[in-house]
Amino acid sequence: MRSRINLRSLLGVIVLGSLGGVAVMVWLTLAPGPDKKAAPQKPEVAADLKLERVHYTETREGVKEWELEAASAVYFKEENAVTLDKVRATFYGKEQESYILVGAKGRYNTQTKVIEVFDGVKIDSSDGYHLRTRSLKYQSEQRELRTSDPVEMEGPDLEVKGVGMIVELNQQRVKILGGVTSTFAPLALKKPSKSAL
Repeated sequence: MRSRINLRSLLGVIVLGSLGGVAVMVWLTLAPGPDKKAAPQKPEVAADLKLERVHYTETREGVKEWELEAASAVYFKEENAVTLDKVRATFYGKEQESYILVGAKGRYNTQTKVIEVFDGVKIDSSDGYHLRTRSLKYQSEQRELRTSDPVEMEGPDLEVKGVGMIVELNQQRVKILGGVTSTFAPLALKKPSKSAL
């Protein structure tokens, strides 16, 4: 009788020990180590629509105001926002002169119609001016392009650097807001014509 009880007890201890060992191994495998921290879970906002090769045109009273192109666009309905990659926008002035803006990233608010472009922003105007800055915002109501970042502007006969800029599309006017330095190209000297004697 004693031998049976001892055998059963021994088998019970072996089984319990085995289960305990398995539990310890599972805990060691799944538990983060002292130098490993569990990454915090970020709530992801699901996009309502994803598009490739987007082209959008905005008109006002039958006149083309701007065109927007992007390699891809992601629309978030609750935020009234479209995030854009590889942005190219063309803005038209009062006389339909154009300002072509490019940048790596962008954002468009479908309600306010504000366009923001970031990362290596460039603007080339149809009258030969080139602007460079980090970010730019188009405000539809005022018909203005704005930035508070450093700006470099080059034209046919001048170079201007400063901080902050407003491009008033209807007035065809550019304002550099502060820290302005300008370089003007020297006027070409006219050579006197030779008179025949």
